[in-house]
Amino acid sequence: MTGSPNLSFRPLEMDDLKAISLVHYRACLIAYQFMNWSYSLQEVEAWYSPKFVEWSWTLAAFEADAMAGFIALKGRHVDQLFVDPSRHRRGAGSALLERAIASAHASALGRITLDVFEQNFAARAFYEKHGFRERDRWMNEEEGAIDLLYVREG
Repeated sequence: MTGSPNLSFRPLEMDDLKAISLVHYRACLIAYQFMNWSYSLQEVEAWYSPKFVEWSWTLAAFEADAMAGFIALKGRHVDQLFVDPSRHRRGAGSALLERAIASAHASALGRITLDVFEQNFAARAFYEKHGFRERDRWMNEEEGAIDLLYVREG
């Protein structure tokens, strides 16, 4: 599995709420410029608060004591994967995704899915590099952007 030798991993804990909210917030300010994403850090934190009980598998990556990124699955669907922009292109996202895929395949073979915005070109290239392919598209009315379903067959 890939990953920086400086990364450590552990499952997410409820105490990580502020850290994942900050990673998400910082990443979305950059990745979602095409839709003028403008939620406050407090709104992101409130949105994440009930999410922990929905997730079946989670993992956080840390570099030193700072959260580099995190991933959360709902069954075989990648619900969240965000890496702090200050740590982009250093292996944290690939390491998190590869560990999630391995975990999902350990429970049963089959497909893994995720949603990604059509105009998030960097994320789409990242997922395609990891074997995901577009299967469906729809208008995300809440965000006013086209969402894509990506699938990786196992």
